[in-house]
Amino acid sequence: MEILTPWTGEMLALSLLLILNGRIFWTRRTRMDALSLLAPLAALITIFEGLAWGARFSGLAILALALVCSIANYRSLVRFSQRLFVDSYSVKFFVTSLLLLAVTIFFMAVEIQTRPVRLQTRRYNVDIEREFFSCPLLNESFPLKKAERADDKRNLVLYTFCNKDSGAQKDTVIVFVPDVLAESLSYEPYFILLARKGWTVLTADLYKQDHKRGLELKNTRTFRRAALLWSAYSLGGTGAIKKQKFPESRAKTFHEIYESSYRALEQIARERYPDKKIFVVGDSSSFLPPAKLETIFPGSRFMNLQSAPEYTTPGYGFVAQTNPIFSWLFLRKGRDKTSFEPSWLATQTIKEIIK
Repeated sequence: MEILTPWTGEMLALSLLLILNGRIFWTRRTRMDALSLLAPLAALITIFEGLAWGARFSGLAILALALVCSIANYRSLVRFSQRLFVDSYSVKFFVTSLLLLAVTIFFMAVEIQTRPVRLQTRRYNVDIEREFFSCPLLNESFPLKKAERADDKRNLVLYTFCNKDSGAQKDTVIVFVPDVLAESLSYEPYFILLARKGWTVLTADLYKQDHKRGLELKNTRTFRRAALLWSAYSLGGTGAIKKQKFPESRAKTFHEIYESSYRALEQIARERYPDKKIFVVGDSSSFLPPAKLETIFPGSRFMNLQSAPEYTTPGYGFVAQTNPIFSWLFLRKGRDKTSFEPSWLATQTIKEIIK
């Protein structure tokens, strides 16, 4: 299946704002202004998108625009709630709507210009499956289990990338844990290219989020990455984000997350692919010391993506494809539609596997 991205929700919200602010050119007096509801609807979409995928700078900017549009259309919302027809649009409201329309068109142009570079799974004969699990951390004793009910703890998101042709699948499963500055889908092109060649990839995002406990917001899917980026920015501006000065402290702080992720993936891989070998890949701070990995994956081999000099955004994933806005703003690396880096890293990974 094709996994939706935050870009889809952002474009949907902007499309609603485009209709909202453009309605001044065609809405008649003899009708109720139901389109005024689009402003709070766009705000809700961006909020839900943030809860689902995590806070993003582009999403926050669109949310701010949606809130401004809601305030500008407050009178229209009140009249619609009272089932009154449109009386007239004042010059002030007309000019405000024109300005908001121009900002919306600008945002849409930026979003389209910096849209994610997607490798179509159908074209590459790759299948992606997403599952949710209740996963214990190192100091917890409950078993790893698939979360199937709404009230289950769902703190681990598992993605499986595999070739649809079972005959083309290789005898090795690749287990991958992303850096906490990224998430599994930040590496999507890399996984798709590996699965295209027949390698099954298991990757997981693990959080401390649990609606039954009062845990810190910075450890949740919604805020963890944004909190880490803000922390780096507050220490040294965009330069600190770009240079990645603190991988050691990140590895220490999130050791529990990383080791629990590897242990969960090891259990899932052994249960689902008992006859296959396991090859372990990490990125920057998520790559545990080889001695620790050896205790979790006895007899397996390991690779750190950061060791490849061609990989220019360690810790963040392949953001030139998956999040070009962030890549351009903070890493000074533009959108790359050639997917050179994930393709090269996929080739290097395969070479390491078949050594």
